[in-house]
Amino acid sequence: MPPHEQWLQRADYDVETAEAMYASARYIYVVFMCQQALEKCLKGLLVYQGKEALPIHNLRRLLEMTGNIADVDKESLRKIDFLSQFYLNARYKEDLQELLRLVGRETAREYLDFTRETLQWLIQKMTR
Repeated sequence: MPPHEQWLQRADYDVETAEAMYASARYIYVVFMCQQALEKCLKGLLVYQGKEALPIHNLRRLLEMTGNIADVDKESLRKIDFLSQFYLNARYKEDLQELLRLVGRETAREYLDFTRETLQWLIQKMTR
């Protein structure tokens, strides 16, 4: 299996985990797994492009590295930045109640749908 497809398998696993977290009302982890899925898909795209998948977690930076940031609207960039902050916050934020206020059922669904749409867009870039 080509290396970029391994990244895509991981991204698919993560988005399915996000769906499971949504079904169990673990909304913070929905957003965290969405960040993970997009990170892995972006790294897959980088590998597909013959670039190195550096050990960074900032989605905007990874998107810039793929050369596709100019194709992303401001609202999508806002969502990408929101997801990026959850790489650390979901894992280490001390105030659980603060995170729970940020991410409820509707927000989790919004970001899960956004992630699925963005994954499809990124995967299309690897099938041309």
